[in-house]
Amino acid sequence: MQRLDAALVAVGICLQGCTTSYAKDREDAKETPAGERLEISFRFQRGGIASSQYAIWIEDETGKLVRTLYVTSFTAKGGYEYRKDAVPTWVAKADPKNRISGNIDAFTGATPRNGTLHYVWDGKNNEGMPVSKGTYMVFIEGTLYWESRVVFSAKLHWGSCEEESVLVSSRYYGAPSVNKDMITDLKVFHMAK
Repeated sequence: MQRLDAALVAVGICLQGCTTSYAKDREDAKETPAGERLEISFRFQRGGIASSQYAIWIEDETGKLVRTLYVTSFTAKGGYEYRKDAVPTWVAKADPKNRISGNIDAFTGATPRNGTLHYVWDGKNNEGMPVSKGTYMVFIEGTLYWESRVVFSAKLHWGSCEEESVLVSSRYYGAPSVNKDMITDLKVFHMAK
């Protein structure tokens, strides 16, 4: 697979209002209490065949997966076995083959329709326990078209007392000419207590 490094995309914006989590729109989701949280939003444009798969997850500073916020159900429920190019970074980190089905269901969903999507991390790990103060990374990986994909990443300081702008970088792999605008207008905001 040819690797194409794109220029870093710097997005440093402070949140001025409050957004709703896409996950909260699902029937089984609970309200995120006011307080410290990470808010992620982006415009999503579905592509055709061999595209439109994405995952959002949090890692600690050692690179250990702390929480998967969302992954398309096609990928999480076995699609990764015959579509090796479907969000391979998340698949390697999350190891869905060895996870209990109920745990996978907790963070999967059908590929959304076109539009602006919102996700919120409440500072809890996959077991529902609060994480400790420290440095964490958020990743958004999208399969654009077959082997072409993008990985966005941002570092945040959980437990800080101040609202902070989060810098987002992107790296493209393959030849991202088809469906390159699948994820645009990405904003990541860290809201303090």
